[in-house]
Parts: sequence; C-alpha cells; structure tokens
Amino acid sequence: MRDIPPVPDHDIELSGGALALDFANTVGGTHVQPTHDHLRGYEDIVDFAVLAGAFDAKAAKRLAQGARREPRRAEAVYELGLTLREAIWRVFSALASGEAPRDADLDLIGDAAAAGAARSRLVYDRDGIGWSLPADEDELERPLWDIARSAADVLTSNDRDRVKQCASQTCEWVFLDRSRNRSRRWCDMSDCGNRAKARRFQAKKRSAAA
Repeated sequence: MRDIPPVPDHDIELSGGALALDFANTVGGTHVQPTHDHLRGYEDIVDFAVLAGAFDAKAAKRLAQGARREPRRAEAVYELGLTLREAIWRVFSALASGEAPRDADLDLIGDAAAAGAARSRLVYDRDGIGWSLPADEDELERPLWDIARSAADVLTSNDRDRVKQCASQTCEWVFLDRSRNRSRRWCDMSDCGNRAKARRFQAKKRSAAA
C-alpha cells in the first residue's frame, strides 16, 4: 500500500478536456512527488466519475453500497485505479513530449477498455447510436472501464495530436489543446498560467533594479 499524499485544499478541477485526462490530473504537483491526491479511496473514484459525467448519482449510490459489502474488493479496485491513472498519465505525457508510450501502459488501458466494451450495448440517444454500459451495471470496476474507454477514444482519434502537458515546472497535468492556433501552454491560465506571469514580472523587476 502506497503512502497517500496530503488532503487537497480545493475541489477536483476538470480542465483536461477528456474524462481520462481529468482522471490523470487528480494528483497535484508531480507524479513522483505529489503535493496532494484527490483519490484517497474507492468512493473518491466513484465521486470523480460522477463529477466528470461518466454516470449518474444513482449508479454511484449502488457502487458505494457494493463497496461497503465488499471492502476488500473495493480496495483492490482502488489500487488498480491508481495504477491505471499512472499508466494514462505516462502515455499522454509521452505523447505530449513526442515520445512513444510504453506497451505495458497501453496494454493496461486496453484491457480495462475491453472489459467495459464486453459489457456495453448499442444504444440510441439524441447524439445518435453508440456503445454504452447499461445504466444498472454495478461491477465495482465500472468507473475504470469508462475512464479507460475515454483514454482509448482519445488515443485512436485525431485529438491525439492535441495532447499537451502543462508548461509549469511544478505541474504535470495533461490536457487537450483545443485553441484555434494550438497555443495553449498551461493546464489552467488562472492557476499555473498566472503563477508563471507573476514569476516573469518579478524577474523583470529584479533585472531592472540590477
């Protein structure tokens, strides 16, 4: 069991542009030396999935009940979720750097996506026809299936070329750059972007004073 980083002092931020990228960004700081972690147990993964729109509160309630009935299994799924998160982050971080992702990470994502796909059904809604997990699918791994499917969808689409990593030296968040000229550098302009502007301003002041 890993050492869990400190409790975050803010809510989860959804700035990645895709479910899988937002999941990778649930840890703050760097992945080697995280400053905080929003995922501190199985139900945190469920809560994240609801917040990010993967499924609704009714499904989350059933999953939470299942986790209380099977705490050891829920703990195992939680640990698998953290492993999946790191694999997703490594894959997208590699792509953002122009490097090839590791086969082992792609295999982990692919296996989780395939497990969900095996239980999915074709459904019709206002967006057309597509694959979806049944609303009453209560396997504890369900959140991971949705997240892995999101990662696979990005990796096999043109959006793969829009993957970037925050330019801050103290942040490793990944995101889809959907700006018109693909000039986005920061995970969030109001956070890392503003801190970078402040550092540049202070550096100019020191240079002028010198």
